[in-house]
Amino acid sequence: MESIPISSVSLRQRGKARRQADIVAAAAALWRERGIENVSLSEIAARAEVAPQTVYNLIGGLDAIGFAVIKVALERLDDELGVASSTGIELALDAARISSGLYTADERLYRQVLVRIPRVLFEGTHLGRDTADTAIRAMQQAWEAGEIRRDVDPERLGRTMYVNYLGALYDWACGDSSDADFRTAAEVAVLAPAAACAAEPVRPRMTERLIASLSSDAKAIAVGEL
Repeated sequence: MESIPISSVSLRQRGKARRQADIVAAAAALWRERGIENVSLSEIAARAEVAPQTVYNLIGGLDAIGFAVIKVALERLDDELGVASSTGIELALDAARISSGLYTADERLYRQVLVRIPRVLFEGTHLGRDTADTAIRAMQQAWEAGEIRRDVDPERLGRTMYVNYLGALYDWACGDSSDADFRTAAEVAVLAPAAACAAEPVRPRMTERLIASLSSDAKAIAVGEL
């Protein structure tokens, strides 16, 4: 059997990745313009300049494209966290801050995608990853650094933070909270369990930050941002 040159395989993979990116970008643009319910897969294919069957072959149906849109946001989050280089509790806070900012910056797209495909938030297998991984890794780092009490399970703590964040995210996606309220709730989702489980040297600082986020002054500032 004749082997395929490595260069040909690489070119083929890059071409496939480019077409996938074009399809996701086309879907996102159309959904922003007209809404998910008003856009067919054929229209997405036409905007991406590929055949409908190519969309199915490379990504799948509309729900699969929705997952791909969310995956792009998660990849952007990974890139920004890599630049930030934070660890421990600060990593968890950065993840909440950056991700809430990414979603609110493109709310016309993400509100409808997250409402239409809520299971994307919970079934990490569809995204090829455990979406709670960053929070869990952050709490493992915090535990190793002595920021978290030794009798606390960092994995359970990280997953609890992520579940709290999901609640804030879905509340925002449904239109039940403003952008500013979502950003605050995302921060509190991390700070509340962090303050409760922090080691003694860290607890006062975490508690102070939590109270500041929940204060009436913070609410007034958030309202002023709208």
